[in-house]
Amino acid sequence: MTRLFLIPALSLGLIGAACSDAPDAVEATSPGAAPAEVSDNRAMTAATSAALALGMTREQLEDADLLSPAPGFADLGDVETLVLDGTGQVTGLVIDLEGSDVDVVLPIEQVTSVRRENDVDLVTPLGQAQLQAMPAYTGPAT
Repeated sequence: MTRLFLIPALSLGLIGAACSDAPDAVEATSPGAAPAEVSDNRAMTAATSAALALGMTREQLEDADLLSPAPGFADLGDVETLVLDGTGQVTGLVIDLEGSDVDVVLPIEQVTSVRRENDVDLVTPLGQAQLQAMPAYTGPAT
């Protein structure tokens, strides 16, 4: 299941690999503070809004693969977590990179949705090397 995190936008570059047992949704109360859980309702609202903006359902966003552009559509990773700002808007996606143990935060502006056969996934113009060069994401302590 995709997890949601609320983290101040300025701290995104300072965070580095998500814990598999992290809470479903958390919120940082102030910069540098440890994240605290948010309500399931707030998490679902943010996920639904982001998915609709991308022309997807919430379930499709939570299950999306990150792909390179056509014609290859190479699998670059999987959506693991949605990152929210202080207003509850999705600002990034935590991506579990294909072929590595590293998760990174990809800004939401770097993705678009693509329909292929009976599936809806996300496409980024960034390549595997660019994604791997991004700072590693570390989720909240559990």
